[in-house]
Amino acid sequence: MEFVLTANSPGEVSTWLAPVVRVLREEAPAARISVFLVPCAFATGAEAAVVAGMPGVDRVFSPAQYWRHALALRAARGFARRGAVLFLGGDPVHAVWLGRRLGLPVFAYLERGTRFGRSFQRIFVPDGRARERVLRRGAEAERVEVVGDLMVDAVRPRRDADGVRALLGLDARRPVVAVFPGSRRYELRQALPFLLRAAEILWEDQRDLQFVLGLAPFVSPGAVDGQPVSALDGTPVSLEPLEEPPGQRWRAVTGRGLVVPALRGAPYDVMQVADLALTIPGSNTAEMAAMGVPMVVALPLNLAETIPLPGLAHYLERVPVVGRRWKRALVLRRHQRTPFVALPNRKAGQLIVPEVRGILRPEDVALEAARLLRDAQARESMGAALRAAMGPPGAAHRIAAQLLHAVSPGESL
Repeated sequence: MEFVLTANSPGEVSTWLAPVVRVLREEAPAARISVFLVPCAFATGAEAAVVAGMPGVDRVFSPAQYWRHALALRAARGFARRGAVLFLGGDPVHAVWLGRRLGLPVFAYLERGTRFGRSFQRIFVPDGRARERVLRRGAEAERVEVVGDLMVDAVRPRRDADGVRALLGLDARRPVVAVFPGSRRYELRQALPFLLRAAEILWEDQRDLQFVLGLAPFVSPGAVDGQPVSALDGTPVSLEPLEEPPGQRWRAVTGRGLVVPALRGAPYDVMQVADLALTIPGSNTAEMAAMGVPMVVALPLNLAETIPLPGLAHYLERVPVVGRRWKRALVLRRHQRTPFVALPNRKAGQLIVPEVRGILRPEDVALEAARLLRDAQARESMGAALRAAMGPPGAAHRIAAQLLHAVSPGESL
């Protein structure tokens, strides 16, 4: 028995793929789990290494290896004849094509509609809003099932709060502000100095604040020079490993002397001790929401032309002379048409957490954060609303049960 899963970039790998792999391995220990990383403009290039280290994964194929299998004359060689393909990110066409080439039924977990809806044996969606979006694109109602949000299942701290505080040297009596600058190199280069400058401003006004940095495993902190981009008015940042060879524990030192302990690849440990978080849009806003962590979400558009876009639009900036200007205009137009950028706000259809958007300075973020730090009741109410918006866990188990039933009708989870 074989389960073939497709994924693409950091968010899907961390919050969709990881919980499904964990449950499939627990409930079908004899099955082989193969992961194809499909081509994606939002990928970092480190996804294969991260997935290869994921407990439960037997094989991982990079985007280049995906193309070789997808175009091979005998694509099914080396794959079990009994199994299923599950789309967990990227362009759905890749999962559909793999299913046809391998001779396996294809399932999908979707948040929005796709023109390939009728190609899936069953479509799993996180909530009723997503179901309506999928149905509007032509999927058959009897094939679409609400299972809950996989991002809720992804949240699993490795340590308890006391253990995290001891590891990072935090005082349980003093408030903690967590900083999450993103998963990609360009995000770290731009958002890290920007958000840490906002942290400096908060610290200069309230010296009892403690800060902690959550670093994603997809980019090596040592590869980021930490110099602020002039358009964002950030602070110089030095990232230093606290272990040799460099591993999970790091620290950031800012231009104004703020020392911030950091954990790499353990976001839920960091979230567990945070009273407030400063972050940019992405899957981590949903993960923090599942944990009830209040946050300020910042989307600086000072360098809009560097923000990735899906499809061919991503490469628009490469057009000589006018490309960057065209892409900037396209990003700004999309921004104007997007009511919410934080995932919990999108799910709720209303502003639960503040979004600071546009041409920004770090002071804009610090001002919103300071307001929340002064209002414990507002943070408590925000945390409850965030958990409610994300819903209960269980999506991964429901998906795994359907996959196993399709492959082995006589078996059940």
